[in-house]
Amino acid sequence: MINHKIQKSSGFTIMELIVVIALSSGVFAIAAGVFVQAIKMQRRAFFIQKVQENIGFALESMAKEIRVSSISTGNTTCPSAPAQSLSINHPVNGNIDYFLSGTDLHRRLPGPGIDTVVNSIGTQINRMGFCISGNFADDKIQPRVTILLTVSNGHPNPDQNISIDIQTTVSQRLLSD
Repeated sequence: MINHKIQKSSGFTIMELIVVIALSSGVFAIAAGVFVQAIKMQRRAFFIQKVQENIGFALESMAKEIRVSSISTGNTTCPSAPAQSLSINHPVNGNIDYFLSGTDLHRRLPGPGIDTVVNSIGTQINRMGFCISGNFADDKIQPRVTILLTVSNGHPNPDQNISIDIQTTVSQRLLSD
C-alpha cells in the first residue's frame, strides 16, 4: 500500500489579506493627504516670495528717488491720516507724483502721458499711504517719508491669495534748513 501524505499548504487567509489591504489603503490615503498639503504650502510660499520680490523692487526704485529729492507734500498726521499721494521734486526728472489708481502704484512725471505703473502684473496694492515728517524748514527734523502698503497677489482662490502689510521709512539726503 502506498501512503499518500497530504501536505498542508501555508499561506494567508482571505481575512488576513483584507486586513492588510485595508491598512495599506489607510496609510496611502494619509500619505497622499500629507503630500497634497505640502504642495499647497509650497505654492503659498512661492506666492509670498513673488509678492515680496515684486513690491521690494517697486519700493527700492521709489526710495532711490525720494533720497535725492525734496519732498513737496506737506507733513501728515500719521497713522490716523496718511497722505494718499506723494509729490517730490527730483533734481533731474523734476516733479514726480506717486499715487494709487485701482490696485496699481503709478509714477507720473511732468508732461502729458508720462505715467507708468510701478508694480508688476500679479501684484496688487490694496492700500497705500504716505506719512511725511520733517518737511518744515524750522522743525529741525530730518525729512522722511514712511510708506504704508497692503499688497496681495490677487489670486481668485482664497487659499492662495496672499496679503502682506509693508511699512518702510526713507529719509531724504538733503537736510532741511
